[in-house]
Amino acid sequence: MSQTQSYSIAHSRERRPLLTLPQDVAERIAAGEVIERPVSVVKELIENALDAGAHEIRVEVRGGGLRMIRVTDDGYGIPTDELERVYLRHTTSKILRVEDLYQLHTLGFRGEALASIAAIAEVTLLSRAIETEEAGEEQPAIWLVVRGGVVVQRGKRARSHGTTVTVRDLFYNVPARLNFVRQSRTENGHIVQLMRRYAVGYPAVRFNLTIDEHTALQTGGSGDLAVVLAELYHLPLHEMLHEVRVSDGEHYAIHGYIGNRVLAQSNRQYVTLFVNGRLVQVRSLQDALEQGYRGLLSKGKHPLLVLFLDVPPEEVDVNVHPAKTEVRLARESEITGALTRTLRSMLQRSPALPEEIPFPGPMLATQRRLPGSRRRGLHVAETAEDYRVETAPPGSVEVIASLRPLAQLQQAVILAEAPDGSLYLIDQHRAHERILYEHLRSTYTGVPREEPTDAHLLLEPIVVEMKRHQAELLEMRLPMLRGLGLECERFGGRSFLIRSVPDGDGHEQLAAHLQDLMDIAAEDSTDWENHLLIGLACRSALRRGRELGSGEQVALLNGLAKVSAPAVCPHGSPILLHYSRNFLIDKFDW
Repeated sequence: MSQTQSYSIAHSRERRPLLTLPQDVAERIAAGEVIERPVSVVKELIENALDAGAHEIRVEVRGGGLRMIRVTDDGYGIPTDELERVYLRHTTSKILRVEDLYQLHTLGFRGEALASIAAIAEVTLLSRAIETEEAGEEQPAIWLVVRGGVVVQRGKRARSHGTTVTVRDLFYNVPARLNFVRQSRTENGHIVQLMRRYAVGYPAVRFNLTIDEHTALQTGGSGDLAVVLAELYHLPLHEMLHEVRVSDGEHYAIHGYIGNRVLAQSNRQYVTLFVNGRLVQVRSLQDALEQGYRGLLSKGKHPLLVLFLDVPPEEVDVNVHPAKTEVRLARESEITGALTRTLRSMLQRSPALPEEIPFPGPMLATQRRLPGSRRRGLHVAETAEDYRVETAPPGSVEVIASLRPLAQLQQAVILAEAPDGSLYLIDQHRAHERILYEHLRSTYTGVPREEPTDAHLLLEPIVVEMKRHQAELLEMRLPMLRGLGLECERFGGRSFLIRSVPDGDGHEQLAAHLQDLMDIAAEDSTDWENHLLIGLACRSALRRGRELGSGEQVALLNGLAKVSAPAVCPHGSPILLHYSRNFLIDKFDW
């Protein structure tokens, strides 16, 4: 043991007297819980502005927020006699009693934000109360400069009602925290992302963000969420959004928008959830949302989603975390179930295309990626040639059942005509895969069986080799596999003998893929059964390159019309592309 280690251990065993922390130490500790990085400052000040009834909020950032953050609003403002008290910890106008925590109608309630910021930065507060204008008095606004929690300057300045808070030299007296702050570009990205979330959460408020004197974000405050989304992403998103609205009439109401499948992204940056107007990140709610779109989007993809959950104030606890982004719901199980069902039904539904939308309009084709935190946004091309077709919302079940096959293209895609004259392209492999998957899912009970069900006996049993940890899991699951028609038994060591495969279309193709299927069946995952059903359907489905007769094409379309989610294969890839009659009329100039 080194001398340094010996000293450290001996030093830690010395008894120390119990002391009350000095006020400046306690304030810095408390500030560290509320203000983690520059975006935390922006969040607290925006919430204060919203609570003050602001219709316009302007944010300026320099040096990644360390050099300066300025938030200006046109809210009610702060009365002159209360201005200096806003820096005192636990001073607030939003609650008076403990009972008020269960009837909250504001975003803030602890009275810690400005006190925490002022403890670790220089803060200039300029405010004028709206009452001074209503009384017709020509009164100037009052400004204060606070550094380290102490007022160091005062003055008067002209401005209309509202408040401006300027934060400079953030973390100047907390060097340890300063060392963990990322580069300006990273911090700016977090601020842009936060501003986007509040802009969609409060579409009636005008938001403006300037970073190092360049406009990074601007909305018009129209009050229309679809318009705000279009402003943020520079895409005609009002034509790519599906409205979500569901309620039990008493305990919860869910409303918002989910984007067309073409807008799915590879991260969760565009999944935004508000509870009673509060931006939240609750694990149980996020899991419920993912359960709703999992399997209906490509693996690793997440939708453009903005949802508002409204619940009675007494049925939500917001006093959970200093950042106020976590909440607890009294009826969590009911709400999570409703979220999952709502999203799944929205993505599975196949509404007919609006007649006025031409192909390849935004519902059918667009650039895949939404603007990230360091991008200025995407612009839709002006000509059809510049569009890339990705996917299209499918027709209704009735429309799919009435499609008339015209031809098979490249031995992979069926071209079909709808009664209204529009055209559909149907991927034959993905369509068959969806049909087989839903058949397997409806017949598989998950109950262990002694004898295989609907099994096709292999002419010659096949031996597969597993890894040690896989062999143990697979042996435990053999009774469940029999329920699928997979008769499998241990064959010594880590070997397994497979005697049968599920009966049905494509069973003759499974023998070549049994090793892959057993690897899936031995996954250390709670979702292994669903993965296996997907694997079986994919490897049994019609292959691209196979020629289909007209009768086979009709049978495939009729089968697709009976499934619950005809838009996507079980992996989440698109099955249908739709060319509307309006597009044909427009492009051929009929």
